[in-house]
Amino acid sequence: MVRRGRPVRRRQAQPLATLSGPPPSWTRSILGPMLGALAVIALLWVAGLAGRDAELPSPTPVPSPSGPLLIRFSTALDPITGEAGTATARFRAGDEFAYSVHLAAPAGRDTVWVEIARITNGTTQVVQAASSQGIVASWSRIAFSVRAVDLLEAWGPGEYVMRMRWTADGPIIATGRFTLVETASQS
Repeated sequence: MVRRGRPVRRRQAQPLATLSGPPPSWTRSILGPMLGALAVIALLWVAGLAGRDAELPSPTPVPSPSGPLLIRFSTALDPITGEAGTATARFRAGDEFAYSVHLAAPAGRDTVWVEIARITNGTTQVVQAASSQGIVASWSRIAFSVRAVDLLEAWGPGEYVMRMRWTADGPIIATGRFTLVETASQS
């Protein structure tokens, strides 16, 4: 057989024990890194055994912030970050009602439950029972935007509190207060 103008030399395979001289170069180039890797693995294994015998205390998890996160309200979501822009808590019929929560890590789930309650004389009355909202599980923010006029038509003017949960009846993960303001009509 000819390969690029040269005949291809064929040799029959021979066991390494029958070859004389130093081992072929490919074995030297593979054996060195393999022995080095085995030495590192052995060192890590021995170090792991030593740590178990020392009876050291296990690392303490970092506590999460106490209480629910704060919901930020705005009249628009930032087109780059996706978070609520300049903070405001008062909304009129012509406004966009935007809100967001910045999480410490990606949500890891695709649903959040949102509940709205009216605040009257220090007491709350639920006006929107917890309803599921679709979110992106890989994002570390929850953000939505709706027309304020739709909220005014549904609940009327007043002070409200929004509560978010991971499940319909789970603990509150985020909360925030806002006010819907009725504007005088033109006559």
